[in-house]
Amino acid sequence: MGVTGIIKKSIRAKFTLVLFTVGLIPIVLSGLFFYHAAKDSLFKNVFKELKWNVNEVARQVETHFTDTGKDLLIASKNTAFTMYFLDLQRKNYWVAEQERTLKHLREIYPDIIDEACFIEATGKEVSRIVLDKVTQHDDLSSNEERATFFTRSFEMEEGEVFQGKPTISEDTKRWVIPNSTPIVVNGKKVAILHFEVNLSHFQRLLKRAINPDRGSGFILNDSGEFMAHTAMEINDRTPFPKALTEETPEQLRKVYRKMMEGASGIEEFSDGGKIYYAVFRPVETGFIRGHNENRWAVAYVLPGDKVYVELSIVRDEIIAVALTTVLVLVLAYMTGNYFTRPIRELAGATHSVAAGEMPRLEVTRSDEIGELSSSFNVMVEAIKKRDLELNELARTDGLTGLWNHRHFKTELDKEVKSALRFARPLSLIMADLDAFKRYNDVNGHLQGDAALKRVAELILESCRDVDAGARYGGEEFAVILREARLEEAVKVAERIRKRIEAEVFPNEEMQPGGEFTVSIGVSEVDREVRTAEELIDIADKALYRAKETGGNRISIGRKEV
Repeated sequence: MGVTGIIKKSIRAKFTLVLFTVGLIPIVLSGLFFYHAAKDSLFKNVFKELKWNVNEVARQVETHFTDTGKDLLIASKNTAFTMYFLDLQRKNYWVAEQERTLKHLREIYPDIIDEACFIEATGKEVSRIVLDKVTQHDDLSSNEERATFFTRSFEMEEGEVFQGKPTISEDTKRWVIPNSTPIVVNGKKVAILHFEVNLSHFQRLLKRAINPDRGSGFILNDSGEFMAHTAMEINDRTPFPKALTEETPEQLRKVYRKMMEGASGIEEFSDGGKIYYAVFRPVETGFIRGHNENRWAVAYVLPGDKVYVELSIVRDEIIAVALTTVLVLVLAYMTGNYFTRPIRELAGATHSVAAGEMPRLEVTRSDEIGELSSSFNVMVEAIKKRDLELNELARTDGLTGLWNHRHFKTELDKEVKSALRFARPLSLIMADLDAFKRYNDVNGHLQGDAALKRVAELILESCRDVDAGARYGGEEFAVILREARLEEAVKVAERIRKRIEAEVFPNEEMQPGGEFTVSIGVSEVDREVRTAEELIDIADKALYRAKETGGNRISIGRKEV
């Protein structure tokens, strides 16, 4: 390789050429200046990113309190709650309407709201839903006036919301935040509408927002208890972990105390001989009328070595760029611009990644800066690939490769709404393997898993290209049949039943009847069936009729009227 090639491939060679051109001393002095300037700039950028993360988490928590309060107020305006007191002749009808409203409220927040109920001023529950189950009238409580949230709710005015501190739910036995608002009829507070928010929602929220490879985050209340923490699992049924313990370093204690007092800022502390930085701020809860007893603060903790990681990656390049800026007139300007432009592009791309974008740098150089740009592109592609894999894992069942239960429910709801809107046929198959527990007990779970995987393959082979299969749970499967009426769905179901019956599974002769078989229920969207829940319920009931009548058969489900 000639001299020209060496200069082209190495920043060090380029830098040496500049030294011989303009002199060593002025370049070294200017290089030191720009190195420290770059160091301070990177340091500030890191904390700017941390503050953005903390603000984003706090904003999501604040939005949660605001949105749940607003939705509670909106639900309280439903006529079912006021007409219960005004239309005394049809109380039972309005109670049924209340239960539908509470169920809808639960559907809006399926992973957040544990319980919703309507309580008279006497303390008697009129209607209630716990998780997805409507409480029977005989099981309703008549002494809710003893609860703190009940008393505090009647201190609120119409259109105000009371949001209490976390408490253990009497029904679910886990930590919840009570939300309630008074119901006013003819100027008199006659009842309250109340629901309980599952506190584990905030643990999930925090883990989605904080990158564990960068640092840790937590939510602390004004009593010094962790409401959520990415570095520890907080049980939703046991007391909250205390932040201030005998093992807590004194410097960290000061951070916790400031957070408990509602302060915000950036603090440095040491723990186990290592330096950490904590960025924290309080959660504001005054965006809706009423009273919120929760005084929380959010923090993001970053190890000191992470703060300087960007500096260690680009240190040599920054020094080389900074030193060349002493070149006078045109040579100084052209050389400096030549070296700093790719660094600026890399810094800009780094900020874009922090903001959630995934840019790709154009690599036009073959020196160290070009290698750094190439490495950045490799990193971005790796992040994209990881995100795609995570999205796929979130949608599919790990054993069978079919859709998992959660994704199936989401897609079925979309398909039902689309079918109703555009008057297109839609059917559903629910299939359950006969005596599968016996098969597992006899052959072991490994052979059982192999059988489930093979059944999934047979289902896909028996379906049309437009159909979508899912593992509903355990040995139960589901198939969404787009553009298929009940008759076509029965044909597909029969193909599935025959394929599984004909397939030879290991030791199937030990099954009841000497064969490995499946029972199937089929349902269809029609005038009576208008929701995904109804479609599943009807197919599921048909499935169990098929099993109760001997199994290895198909049962057609229709809504009972």
